[in-house]
Amino acid sequence: MSAREKTVDGPGTDAGADGPGAPPRARDGTRPRTAFVLAGGGAKGAFEAGALRYLVEERAILPDVVTAASAGAIAGAVISQARTPEEFAERVRDLEAELLALTHSSLLFGSQPWVRALRRTPVGAMVDRVLTDWTRPARPADRAVDGRSRIPGSRRLRAARALLGTALALPRVARVVRGGRGGGSMLTLDPLAAALRGRGPEGARAVDPALLARPGLDFRVAVTALRAGRLRYVTGQGTIVEEDACTPVSGAGCGPVDVIEAVLASASVPAVFPPRPLADDDYVDGGLLRNVPVDAALRLGAQRVIAIVAVPLDLPAEQRDYSQANAVEVLVRAVGAITLADRQRADLASPLPPGASLTVIDPTVDVVGPFEVAGGLLRIDMDYGWLRAADIMTEADERTRRAASGTSDAIVTARVAAWYLEEELWASRRPPAEGWSRLLELKRQVREALRAREKLGFAGLPGDGSWWSGYERHAAAAPPWLPPAPFDPCT
Repeated sequence: MSAREKTVDGPGTDAGADGPGAPPRARDGTRPRTAFVLAGGGAKGAFEAGALRYLVEERAILPDVVTAASAGAIAGAVISQARTPEEFAERVRDLEAELLALTHSSLLFGSQPWVRALRRTPVGAMVDRVLTDWTRPARPADRAVDGRSRIPGSRRLRAARALLGTALALPRVARVVRGGRGGGSMLTLDPLAAALRGRGPEGARAVDPALLARPGLDFRVAVTALRAGRLRYVTGQGTIVEEDACTPVSGAGCGPVDVIEAVLASASVPAVFPPRPLADDDYVDGGLLRNVPVDAALRLGAQRVIAIVAVPLDLPAEQRDYSQANAVEVLVRAVGAITLADRQRADLASPLPPGASLTVIDPTVDVVGPFEVAGGLLRIDMDYGWLRAADIMTEADERTRRAASGTSDAIVTARVAAWYLEEELWASRRPPAEGWSRLLELKRQVREALRAREKLGFAGLPGDGSWWSGYERHAAAAPPWLPPAPFDPCT
């Protein structure tokens, strides 16, 4: 049995199981109490949305418990409004639509006053790109349109220009910070808050706290209390409870509080977003202390725990020279990748009570950065979550599962490389023959991997033919010289 699937058998159970990750049925024939555990990872939560869709639509697995942290708290709040199979199917579709609707930084983040003071400087213009471009995973090994990657050099050039152009704005920035106007963070989550309350762009559906509070599902969102210096959870009814996920905080500290505010607090990465006051404390990202709250699910009586992790547990080695990297890239690698991966592995090592099981659905390819807003990359990551859930949950021997996982990784790697290449083709004034030829080769790779997957007995995602016969999703329109989709990469 793999490290991503473990079961401890105990008294009161028999040997019959209900598929991968399912503990034995109780002797009375009842189904086990099931939990979805949704980890943090910023925009990497798109992977979780795809995995949730597979679990609900393809396997008809519905949760009795949902525990979540950071970005997982947003997904958790959306699906935890459901109680019936029809409602869960609707909510997982809502979650995907909401993520794809918020594909511009201004729809997710607001700037603090000191950042706005830099608005007319090169640094101000770079803030969005620093969060998205500089925190993205390394681009898959692939040639750019002109045969070389232009990203590292262009970043250095932009950085140099930004530093030169910012000098005159520094006195204004200093006045803003001295005045206490948002100097403790770069951004706010005000636009996301508006979307969660139904005041966002088309496609973003409001979260209804009354639906969350209904009986029939236990919801817990992890938050970190800055004054108390400890992990806590907020329930679907707005009660703040201690680390055991059950005991209300003493006195006025237990609330009740606005659950949407608790979700935003759980997603408030320190220094990037400000803390959010709840009851008698100030709260930030719950993922700091518990990014994969498996223990909370177990304390709530879950017997079958399915943890969906957005950040790879096993980090691939990188060839980048970090002694020459910028501060953001070093911070993302050290804290956002290495430290977080270690924290996640510790969370997943929670001891299981007798008869309980833990199944982990995790990515092995890193697709997007934590602040990604490119709809095409988010769509690819969602599809990857669906594929990885199928890899892990489908009945098959370990060798077949490993082969299926290889096809998933091949598909997503080729699609991501195609997305980057298409971005460059979109910006080209004339059709470069080498770029078009390379794009067709990537599409062929996707088609071949899908066919290999089918031969293994693993179904594909509905509509996956468009992955190789058409273009990925982009903000700009395709240039007129490109052939219209669908097309056959073999012709």
